[in-house]
Amino acid sequence: MTKRQHLLVLPELGLGARTVSASLWLVEPGADVNAGDRLLEVLAGSVTIDLPSPASGVLVETYVDEDEPLAVGQRLAMIESDDEEEV
Repeated sequence: MTKRQHLLVLPELGLGARTVSASLWLVEPGADVNAGDRLLEVLAGSVTIDLPSPASGVLVETYVDEDEPLAVGQRLAMIESDDEEEV
């Protein structure tokens, strides 16, 4: 069975915040996640925003540390799932 990779990137938040930073990882690498599960809290000004998992699978890697400044489009984490295509 092949694996499929799903990249979590920082979306445009539309809040006009000049500073956005990773605040708190809610899941550790190696953990199973479901699509929509909260993975990372980001701080945009004084607003905390939860970023959800883009897919169900395993959080295999995180690319940013807590308190690290972030940019729109920056890769944040990789989720790996089993490819469910039938042969």
